[in-house]
Amino acid sequence: MRVRRFFLTVALATVLVPGPPVRADLNYRAEITGAEDSDLADLLDKVSELKTLEDKPPASEEALRRRADRDLGRLADAAHSLGFWDAEFSYDVNTEAEPIKVTVKVEPGAIYHVGSVTIQGPDGQALAIPNEPKLPLKPGDPARTAPVVATETALVAALGDSGHPFAKVEDRRVELDKATQTMDVTYTLDPGPAEHFGPLAITGLERLEPAYVEGRIRWQRGAVYDEAKVEETRRALIASGLFSTVRITPQADPDNPEDVRMTVDVTERVHRSIGVGLAYNTSQGFGARAFWENRNLFGNAENLRLSAEVGQQIDAFRANFRRPDFLTVDQDFLATAEIANDTPVAYNSRRALATAGIERRLDRWLTGGLSLLAEQANVTQLANVPGMGTQHYELAGLPAYIKLDQTDNLLNPTTGYRAQLSVTPARTFSGSHLAFATNLLAGSTYWALGDEQRTVLAGKLALGSLDGAPLFQLPADQRIYAGGGGSIRPYGWQLAGPLAPNKDPIGGRSSLVLNLEARVKITETIGIVPFVDAGSYYESPVPQLGRTLLYGVGIGARYYTAFGPLRLDLATPLHKRSADSPIQVYISLGQAF
Repeated sequence: MRVRRFFLTVALATVLVPGPPVRADLNYRAEITGAEDSDLADLLDKVSELKTLEDKPPASEEALRRRADRDLGRLADAAHSLGFWDAEFSYDVNTEAEPIKVTVKVEPGAIYHVGSVTIQGPDGQALAIPNEPKLPLKPGDPARTAPVVATETALVAALGDSGHPFAKVEDRRVELDKATQTMDVTYTLDPGPAEHFGPLAITGLERLEPAYVEGRIRWQRGAVYDEAKVEETRRALIASGLFSTVRITPQADPDNPEDVRMTVDVTERVHRSIGVGLAYNTSQGFGARAFWENRNLFGNAENLRLSAEVGQQIDAFRANFRRPDFLTVDQDFLATAEIANDTPVAYNSRRALATAGIERRLDRWLTGGLSLLAEQANVTQLANVPGMGTQHYELAGLPAYIKLDQTDNLLNPTTGYRAQLSVTPARTFSGSHLAFATNLLAGSTYWALGDEQRTVLAGKLALGSLDGAPLFQLPADQRIYAGGGGSIRPYGWQLAGPLAPNKDPIGGRSSLVLNLEARVKITETIGIVPFVDAGSYYESPVPQLGRTLLYGVGIGARYYTAFGPLRLDLATPLHKRSADSPIQVYISLGQAF
């Protein structure tokens, strides 16, 4: 009985002992006042923990005040970075408000400006920088910290571009004069010895021949050292797609003090790869693609890619071969072969074609190409117009093109522009002997808005023209069409233009396509894209701007991945005809243009 009473007493005591107090977070709202300069106000809001951590309230008033104390130094640094070197900060906590209100008061003072920029050597004497580079920091500019650091980098780079691979900054001194509200900056640089390019060593190769790397070296042995040539070489090697890392290091040569030994150390990527992909759009249905690729077929970066495509409107097999440095550096030999059964709404086509030619990189941005084309096809036109029926033809052509690309990314450009001009004279050798030329001029541009570049405005203009043969004598698959993905999205594939009485597209001899969209990133991986597309194809050799222009709008979603954005676009025509679907859906990889 006593034992039972003992356990009962212990149990009651356990129940009655108070537990730890329940934590109650201290909800608050923060406000920063006194910053009339919009750039300063925006920056203070971004760096303030009081603002950015409002949704994570502290446990007590003391913790809240510690957070505010930490903010004062952070906010002062932010103000200094914009040139407000006299800025003062204080805060007030109103515990009577619900929720608690924290007010940070800023007295920014005047913006300081750069007074002088002095560049000197280790001996304190003025140091002349070759080629007089354009420096980010100039007298009279606002005394911001970012240009101070950027100028230091630019000075070292300028010395590196003019023969000084081991240039370095020994000291950077910043002096503020409160009386004149100016900032004087003095850079002390050690340029190091003037050097020339010396012997080359290539390390890290496994299956690739050294000659491939040697062919992409942009400097000449014995020439004055130039860091820009080194960077150009690194970019060329990375752009090949054969290497995961490229490191180029100059090293002093004890045997020849005027030369530097250059070491190019690379890590090869796996040269073979396979891949599959799926795509969908309303007018063409589902499609699947698969490929196998070898990027180093014979040891000199020869590329062979075999691909197959199966869809509701096309079945095709393609082979593409590229031989780099054909006859000379930066000139490639290209060959393609294709067998396809193509059944879009305009025609049914069974074709086989082959091309062979050269492509030359004229500079970093500009590429040109010329090739021979041979094609054989059986084409049945579906539109109920003159010339309806099946045509068999054999064709020879001479495609030529020049491309300019100054964008920052292939699949997801945010800045820069692209342009392309292609001309393909061709002649048929069976049926009607036709001679004609197909021409395309296209350009696109991209503007990133704001410092964070979360919104990109993108625009594209494309003009097509075919001259030399009457429309209805041309095989249906050689005519020009518009509409669908990569063209005028609110209209189905090939449907943005004149239609036959049976609602099938006729095709034309010219086209005009206009695209405008805003690519807005909501998060790092999610974005939305409102867009407007317009244009048409025309029966005349040049676009007839006075004729009806088809146009529509749409909205897209983007999921950004390491290999490019996944795209979902919904589009609707605003100039809807009876043959047009009210909604067009597109799912694929990469931006629309």
